[in-house]
Amino acid sequence: MWDANNFHALSDLSSEDQHLFSLFGRGPSLPLPYRLIHEAFENIAAAHPSAVAARLGDQSITYQQLDIAANRLSHHLIDSGLKPRQRVCLVVQRSIEMLIGIFAILKAGCQYVPIDGGVTSEQAFLHIFEDTDARFILCSPRFWDKVRRFARRDAIIVALGMDAGAFYPPTKPAVQMLPQDGAYVIYTSGSTGKPKGVDVSHGNVTNALLLEPARLGTTVGTRVAQVLNIAFDMGAWEILVCLMNGGTLHMRGSDWETTLNEIDTLISTPSILTKYRRHSFPNIKCVATGGEFCSQK
Repeated sequence: MWDANNFHALSDLSSEDQHLFSLFGRGPSLPLPYRLIHEAFENIAAAHPSAVAARLGDQSITYQQLDIAANRLSHHLIDSGLKPRQRVCLVVQRSIEMLIGIFAILKAGCQYVPIDGGVTSEQAFLHIFEDTDARFILCSPRFWDKVRRFARRDAIIVALGMDAGAFYPPTKPAVQMLPQDGAYVIYTSGSTGKPKGVDVSHGNVTNALLLEPARLGTTVGTRVAQVLNIAFDMGAWEILVCLMNGGTLHMRGSDWETTLNEIDTLISTPSILTKYRRHSFPNIKCVATGGEFCSQK
């Protein structure tokens, strides 16, 4: 059995063994079709404009509609003074407007910071707003008062909606970005102290989610569940693997089983999976799990 106490760095190995690790420890390099998250999404929107990007209850939005709404909001943010490579806090819960906010921020060349407006504590709000130095905050209308209470005085707060930025151009902004630029920041739970922000770049995401195995076979028409907290790193996996590869994101409401009966692909934690039985959901073809200890059962 492998013993972590006997693990040594590669530099401790002989040059011959290091060569063998280099030769057999990795597969061939594969070219990435897109360098940026929103480039992959925009390609799907151009190739399959009428494909459904997301569903939530009786609401739905096509790739073309989502792309245009994100473009308009992105122009609005830029016109309001947002500069590339700034962090923008996104205070939301699962909603189609949340998706518009994510892609609007990315298209503006900025990094989104997802915050669950329903469960985040006052202390965490204050810390994240201060730590990110966020001058721009996008939020669902129902979280407006909460955001206003905790945000810096000069913060520009934008309420998300299907018509946000409606009078701006439907074309994408002309913003130059690099794969190493930040895409989003995930804040840890803070169990060892204050929550810490973890930067994730566009290159980190495209390198994983446009290729297997993390792509999970997602393609046009694949139905992917969005069931996790949007401030959780696996929540980003759900959203981005789907919308970068042409799937339809099925966003959970209060009833888990309704969503689980609609989907092909589920990304979840082991503790959630133990609540359900595989035979109850024969429609689910792919399950990815992580983030916690996973029992062999």
